[in-house]
Amino acid sequence: MRKYFLLLTCAASLAACDDKAKTIKEITVSVQITTPEGATPPESYKVEFINYNDNSKVEKTAEADGKATASILPGVYTISVSAEVVEQGFSTIYSGSLVNENIITDGASYTIAVQAAKSGTLVFKEIYYAGSKTPSESNYFRDQFYEIYNNSESVVYADKLCIGSLYTNLATADQPTWDKENAESYVYYQWLWQIPGNGTDYPIKPGESIIISQYATNHKAETLNPTSPVDLSSSEFEGYITNSTQHTDEPALNLTLIYRASNFQNMQFWLQTVFGPALAIFFPADNTDLTELTTQVNATAQGVAIPISLILDAVEAVNDETKVQLKRIPTVLDAGATTVGNTYNSKSVARKIKETKDGRNIYQDTNNSTNDFEVKETAEIRRNGATKPSWNTWGN
Repeated sequence: MRKYFLLLTCAASLAACDDKAKTIKEITVSVQITTPEGATPPESYKVEFINYNDNSKVEKTAEADGKATASILPGVYTISVSAEVVEQGFSTIYSGSLVNENIITDGASYTIAVQAAKSGTLVFKEIYYAGSKTPSESNYFRDQFYEIYNNSESVVYADKLCIGSLYTNLATADQPTWDKENAESYVYYQWLWQIPGNGTDYPIKPGESIIISQYATNHKAETLNPTSPVDLSSSEFEGYITNSTQHTDEPALNLTLIYRASNFQNMQFWLQTVFGPALAIFFPADNTDLTELTTQVNATAQGVAIPISLILDAVEAVNDETKVQLKRIPTVLDAGATTVGNTYNSKSVARKIKETKDGRNIYQDTNNSTNDFEVKETAEIRRNGATKPSWNTWGN
């Protein structure tokens, strides 16, 4: 009799839960997309309503009029908009988003202004920021590297290319504001390095890549970390701190240190956060002043302000999937985020192959790292047959 009563109780509870679920009804929301003044609107946009709390996504298409309507359950959403237009051999990515919108009202309407950015010739191909474990289970971060690939059909010279990480060090919803006119049109570097050269010293042919390392040595050596996934002795460049007693100066070419924020001044190595940095590369324009600093509003922290229009490629990397909605990089440069899910796990993020043309891989670049990158269980330089430049005579 007691078992029968328990069964009735459970059945009643399930029925109550089912009735409660039925009371949560879908609501209809709409999006109006606006295109930058003077830009030709794409024929259509992809619109995504992403609820990171329950890992759900609703996809819709907005036609040339920029309107889209969707039926979704009430909740907190990131609304992401993207489109690609190919003209005269260049790919222009249109993107924009609204982050952490509490959508609970039926019939609500949202306006999203998209920005346009040309897809760069040089892209981040693989990024290894998480570090590894030593045989004794200690944390090891000296084997970080960044692989940059020529994704175009023309030779590109690496001379004067700049690379670094943007504010803030950790992905957070509380981003600083900057004391600069049209501050939203810039990104702000906390670390900034530059490749040397006179303009034509370091050509990168289509299908070639360059490796930029924190420390360009064989990290698998017994004296370092034999369980590290990488030998970086063939790196083209390294971020060597000239007064470092922690690293030796390896055959790789030294980057020029342009700027590091005050909280990094005492570091004897170029450590990116193992929780996921916000990275960007660019070539400075003739009038770009890399020494001019901008100060945060109501704070003393300073950074190097670089116009969004100069950025070739940018990648938002975060600690885990619960942080992917936190943006440091403007959505026009990266509408998503990528992650290896944890720290010191030897994993990397690698760009997906879009197609292979005449034996050369062309990598996907939609300015959305969520879509463009995938996690690799073990970091690897020059994956998928990328080759090193001929001027690298010291690498194997």
